[in-house]
Amino acid sequence: MSAPARRFAVAGGGTGGHVVPALALAERIRAGGHDVILIGSTRGLESRLVPKAGFELATLPAGQVMGRGLAARASAAVAIARGTLAAARLLRQRRIEIVLSVGGYASVPSVLAAAALRIPVALVEPNAQPGRANRLAASFARRIFVHFEEAAKRLGGGTRVQVLGVPLREALVRAFAAAPPRRAAEPPVHLLIFGGSQGARQLNDLMLNLAPRLDPALFEIFHQTGEADRERVAEGYAATKLRAEVVPFEPDMPRRYREADLALCRSGAMTVAELAMAGLPALLVPYPHAADDHQRANAQALSAAGAAVLLPAKLDRDAVLGMLESLASQPEQLRAMSAAASKLARPDAAERIVESCLELLGGGN
Repeated sequence: MSAPARRFAVAGGGTGGHVVPALALAERIRAGGHDVILIGSTRGLESRLVPKAGFELATLPAGQVMGRGLAARASAAVAIARGTLAAARLLRQRRIEIVLSVGGYASVPSVLAAAALRIPVALVEPNAQPGRANRLAASFARRIFVHFEEAAKRLGGGTRVQVLGVPLREALVRAFAAAPPRRAAEPPVHLLIFGGSQGARQLNDLMLNLAPRLDPALFEIFHQTGEADRERVAEGYAATKLRAEVVPFEPDMPRRYREADLALCRSGAMTVAELAMAGLPALLVPYPHAADDHQRANAQALSAAGAAVLLPAKLDRDAVLGMLESLASQPEQLRAMSAAASKLARPDAAERIVESCLELLGGGN
């Protein structure tokens, strides 16, 4: 006799680092024959991505409380109170049995409502430095799922904290599995540069400075610039003897990860999870304005594991050039970094998180 279907709510959103894990969890919950609704706000990426993925989205009023003026914080607090009441009605109406928070301010009303209704709360924290919403919610959580040991320590440790990884969507996991095997790292090093789907002006400017100084015998480049910078960066490479492919956006990043020997990129939660899946060494440049400086914490964790090199926010171009040349001439170092990155990969994170939630509810798959 099969176990009864359970009723999940996955709460949170705002950025891709919140919405992608939410969708990955929703996919896994649905695949197990359980019911799921996602709860977010009208302002975050979830308002577009969740319906597009075929899931139901309930939106609640919510606002950022920390780091703003007194009037704005008071207004946000009122919105959170209203959102908590609306979330409580929704959780009761849908007879939700467990709330999974993926963080972001949109998660706060649902977590508070669940705690008031004595509905179990579980957290998913993909960053090494937990976000403010999840730090607040941690006191209510029965399970906490993290990607980094550092996050486990910062959220109190103990048996309720499990290091299971970042939930990635099934199509992405399959794409990484189907990507060609990594070639032996040797010159010319295939350098992958990207700053997210919109590019990163800081990295684009850096490479325009470095391109004329890079040895064409040591490097081949694939650079995702974002739409605004593609022409400018392409012209910069064209003025050199480097082999460089420049695109505004790359739809098949798993293949690009696998074809590369080294990445130069940001260190958001999804990026570091994907670097691990691909076993790709990286030079990491944290986005300096990320909330709670979480990208720096992620980069420090990868650096400590031997999988990456953390570069300072204020880039020393000569130092970056020296680091690129040093790694390009040491294929054994790239292989060691690749192996270290692969040890951090957890392609079954979504499945294991849902299984743990079902155990908490006293049910099975």
